[in-house]
Amino acid sequence: MTLKSQREATPRSTVTADQATANKVPGQWSVLRNRNFALFFWGELLSSTGTQMQVVAVSWQVYQLTHSAVMLGVIGLLQAIPRLIFSLVGGVLADTFDRRKLLLIVEVILATASAILAISTEFKTINIAIFCGVVLISATVSAFEFPSRQSMIPSLVPPEQIANAVSLNTVMMQVTMIGGSTLGGLAIAQIGVVNTYWLDVFSYCIVIGSLLLMVVPRIPVEKRAQAGWGGMRDGLHFLRTHPLLLAVLSLDFFATLFGSPKALLPVYASDILHVGPQGLGILLGSISFGAVALTPLTGKISRIARQGMGVVLAIIGWGICIILFGVAPGPLWLSALLLAGAGAADMVSMVLRHLLVQLTTPDEFRGRMGAVTAMFVVGGPMLGQFESGLVAGLTTTQFSVISGGVACMVSTLIIAVLVPSLFKARISATT
Repeated sequence: MTLKSQREATPRSTVTADQATANKVPGQWSVLRNRNFALFFWGELLSSTGTQMQVVAVSWQVYQLTHSAVMLGVIGLLQAIPRLIFSLVGGVLADTFDRRKLLLIVEVILATASAILAISTEFKTINIAIFCGVVLISATVSAFEFPSRQSMIPSLVPPEQIANAVSLNTVMMQVTMIGGSTLGGLAIAQIGVVNTYWLDVFSYCIVIGSLLLMVVPRIPVEKRAQAGWGGMRDGLHFLRTHPLLLAVLSLDFFATLFGSPKALLPVYASDILHVGPQGLGILLGSISFGAVALTPLTGKISRIARQGMGVVLAIIGWGICIILFGVAPGPLWLSALLLAGAGAADMVSMVLRHLLVQLTTPDEFRGRMGAVTAMFVVGGPMLGQFESGLVAGLTTTQFSVISGGVACMVSTLIIAVLVPSLFKARISATT
């Protein structure tokens, strides 16, 4: 029997030998005993680390070329627009075609984009036009990556381990933010921007290899989404009939639209704290460090009874930490500590939000809901980079951060008042 026929013949409900072994091992990390999920997890861990290193290199290089907070915001806008336009299309494709093959195509294109940055920097032909073009292409294909990757997770583990897989994947995303951001700053200082880009290319080769080794069950023909507008219409209808999901995603969107200081951290590192690229890596990694510090508690977080209320309170905590970061810029350890506090609050929000989305969404809608999640969760921070850069250009960097934190808290309270069911939301892992 061929590999393709094995995938198509294996129903989602079948528990493989790897999964049976995993079920005997207690604890959240037992989900890694599933061979396919382990390949997915470790491949994404290395690839995402490389991607975060590239993010640090791009932001540092752009600011060194332009010394403009507004240009940092423009880069964020270029990252956001394709995701907002194409994410839903990517979600339909993820619910229609082979998710593994779709991811393979995306990873190859992203690796090529990083290689272009490395080569153009090496030959000193790099300029803002090249940055904008590469960022635009990368963001466009990434709109197809996020829904495919997120929707693939539940098909790699038995139903009783979905909550553990989602929580562990959330932790992995935060670990890569720490590792990638910190290593990115160190790499720029020690081996230069060019080699930092090449490390990212190598990390994509790792994830491509892991995808080639994976066996991913195909979506049954009768459950595949309609191609084109019909599939998008069905996905939007599903979201309209689940206002709780729309409210939870909106909370995160507005929190990161107004309250994310990420685009301005190169300005802090260069002009306010005067800590250079290493300090930039520390600042970028601090948010994720705070999130990863809660890793031992993610199992307990996922068992919080009222997930909606937990998301609201966590986002308010995020806003408070961002305001304090803007009010008291420096020394470096204090700024990093406040960003870590914001990251801890964000971890609580992410775990609960991902659980609400994954446990409420049927398998045939996971790609489209992953796309909608990307539009809100990924598009929000990137539009936020433009917003914060623009406000900083018109006023000051610190005012942009403080006002963003205040707007984050106000928008959260407004949504909570408009959707009171948030405070009653209770979705169990057996739903």
